[in-house]
Amino acid sequence: MARRREYLTIPRMLPPKPPSRWARRGKVLAGWGFLVLGVAGIFLPFLQGFLFLAVGLYILRDEYAWAQRMIDWMRRKFPRYTKQMDEGKDRAQEWLTRWRRRFRRTVYQVRR
Repeated sequence: MARRREYLTIPRMLPPKPPSRWARRGKVLAGWGFLVLGVAGIFLPFLQGFLFLAVGLYILRDEYAWAQRMIDWMRRKFPRYTKQMDEGKDRAQEWLTRWRRRFRRTVYQVRR
C-alpha cells in the first residue's frame, strides 16, 4: 500500500468563519461613527457629509437591512457616485489584501 503524499492533496474549501463578537461590534461602531460624521458634515462646511454617509452605509449594509435598502436607493439615484464607491471599495480591498500578506509574511519570518 502506497503512502499518501500530503503535498498532492487538494484542501477542502471550508465555509468562512463568522466574525467574532468583538469584530462585529467594532464594525457596527465604525459604521455608526461614519454616519454621525456624515450628519455633522451636512451642517459643517469642512466635512464631506455625503462621503461619510456613504461609507457608513457601506459598512453597515451587512448588518442592517435598512442600510442595504439605502445603498440600493443610492445606486438608482446616483449611479455615477456609486460606481466610484464600488471602485474605491475594490481598491481598498486590494490594499488590505496586500497588507495582510505582508503582515503574515513578517509574522511567519519572526516565528521561524
